[in-house]
Amino acid sequence: MSERALPSCSEPLSYQPALDGLRAVAVAMVMCFHAGFGWMGGGYFGVSIFFTLSGFLITTLLIDERERTGALALGSFIARRAKRLLPASMACIALVSVARLMGQFDQVPGLRSQLLGATTHVFNWVKLDGDTSYTDVFTGSAVFVSPLEHYWSLAIEEQFYLLWPLTVALLARRVTRWSITLPVLFLAAAIATPIAARFLSDNATYWATPMRAGELLAGAAVAGVLRRWGVPAWAGLLALPVAAALATLAVVLPTASGPAYAGLFAPLAALSAVMLWSLQVAGPVRRALSSRPLVQLGQISYGVYLFHWPVFVWLRQQGWSLTEPWRFVIALAATLAIAAASFVLIERPVRSASWPVRSTIRGAAGAMLVAGLTVAVLPFSRGFLEADPAILASASAEPLDSLAPLQPTAPVTLPDFASVELADFGAQIPIQAIVIADTAEMLGSAIDVAPAVVAKPFVLDEPLGPPLSRPVRLLTVGDSTAFYLGQALAEWALDHREYATSDLLWCQGCGVLRGGEVTSWDDTLLAVRSREMFDVDLPSMVARIQPDVVALMVTVVDVADRQWAVSEGPLEPTDARYVARLAARYRSTALDLLDLGVGRVALIAPPPAVDFVAHSVAFTAERWVGLRAALDLVALELAPEVAVVDLAGWADAAGVTNDLDWRPDGTHLTERSARAVVERWLGPILIGHAV
Repeated sequence: MSERALPSCSEPLSYQPALDGLRAVAVAMVMCFHAGFGWMGGGYFGVSIFFTLSGFLITTLLIDERERTGALALGSFIARRAKRLLPASMACIALVSVARLMGQFDQVPGLRSQLLGATTHVFNWVKLDGDTSYTDVFTGSAVFVSPLEHYWSLAIEEQFYLLWPLTVALLARRVTRWSITLPVLFLAAAIATPIAARFLSDNATYWATPMRAGELLAGAAVAGVLRRWGVPAWAGLLALPVAAALATLAVVLPTASGPAYAGLFAPLAALSAVMLWSLQVAGPVRRALSSRPLVQLGQISYGVYLFHWPVFVWLRQQGWSLTEPWRFVIALAATLAIAAASFVLIERPVRSASWPVRSTIRGAAGAMLVAGLTVAVLPFSRGFLEADPAILASASAEPLDSLAPLQPTAPVTLPDFASVELADFGAQIPIQAIVIADTAEMLGSAIDVAPAVVAKPFVLDEPLGPPLSRPVRLLTVGDSTAFYLGQALAEWALDHREYATSDLLWCQGCGVLRGGEVTSWDDTLLAVRSREMFDVDLPSMVARIQPDVVALMVTVVDVADRQWAVSEGPLEPTDARYVARLAARYRSTALDLLDLGVGRVALIAPPPAVDFVAHSVAFTAERWVGLRAALDLVALELAPEVAVVDLAGWADAAGVTNDLDWRPDGTHLTERSARAVVERWLGPILIGHAV
């Protein structure tokens, strides 16, 4: 005996409460995952369930209309989708925009372009054009996480809603059996995506629309099968093991690797497809999913998905851990309240409005255009690592054929650059064992190392003496931690034009240290970028602007575990061999700069990271001891042309090393904190170093 829950082809699709219940389960999986509960590490599979459910419902509606009327009213379809999706989406975008104007999410990089991407339904492609990955959302500092990260999935669905009706209309001219064509399309996608993933990045595999189309086609395949074949009664019992399998996936799928990044979500979507198929007949799972609380949650699940992420991100940025039960309950209650208000006040009235099709489409297009133009002109502050091109260009040094020597116009008291003779390396680095070595082999000359000796208390506010005979030409070089110092120096130079010009050369994740292989993460691309910056871009920039002082600062990548030889194994920066190679590389870099005509090199000793974890590696303060040792070794040998500028000591003396307002992620400065240190101390220090 068989039973069809779907009506005949001549009747419209009937409402199935269990599908709203399935939506509720899917959004609950996503929220638990986004809250950070470790036992729901694969909760992002809930998005895949949404995709498959959407593919099923939309395809069923399209085929039903085609077979009942002999045509597809694409305008009507688009108008219905716009009325369903745009109101809440635009409301969420508006709330995020207002929050940014009020000072929230101010460290989020690229938020303006993300808002535009969300408004125009191409957010996933905006993310692909950036430098972050999906896993960065959960491993980085909360202050840098975008409140719109979840719009990637909405963009994929909206692109599907635009392209799939056209595809169905074209297929309908030739297809006689949807029950064969649609499963074949799904099977093709399930085979193709793992193959394509071998040639794509993890980000492209996760975010690119074609790579996620298989999950939508899984639902379309169910719609095709149900056009011809009934569903046997025993399918209701099959839903039990399938539900268990889906729950298991939500628990066991890894967050940073696994099927999602190997193109295997399309094959896994077959489980969701079987669940949809089995829910077409009565059974215990259908009864459970049809319960009133789940159905009610499912009915507002779109709003819940839209609003939960901005709420979660904002609470995290206030220091909340959402894995604490009572805090999660508050976050959940706030999300449900906003979603319910959106459903009652915005979504339901718009969906029930009887507007003409053309008016609806024009209104939707007009709303998107107005929203996009508004976002484009709103006076947002810059986010994390967003440069101000106007300031950098205005502060830059003009190329000159020759430069007059720098001369003091009055007696100058040189600042005390290094507050210690040399750092004490601790137990893991023998005091007598530090040597300067080439990256390929250890050299024989040893340097006796004295314990740390504090010369004098730090001067937190360094006075700025009289200008020199001409402005000092400063160049800041380094990784993303040097970026904020360089931009702050540019702003400072504009306020002190008689003292300095300022240029900046930086590369996110680049480092001075060469040789060896970073074992903490895949450093292949960053190593290439580092070589380009130091071997090509830096000499070219030095030749163009002829800097008097180059300020060099790199942090995390130069204290990551590395392996130079299999026989040695991975070395930490607390190892004497690591320190020796690090010192050798900084020494050769400094000598290269001096050979190019740079007057002075300032090696900025950064504060150690605080509670910073990258790729599951904890970057403790001990790692910075080795970096400081290498810098001091180079400065001892090459003084006075090379000196250590002790930013770490200044931060300790100022009491800001562990201040989250100073370094929100424990590593990077902010525009505010960089401005403060440059104005109070670093600007005058570098001017003094020039002579």
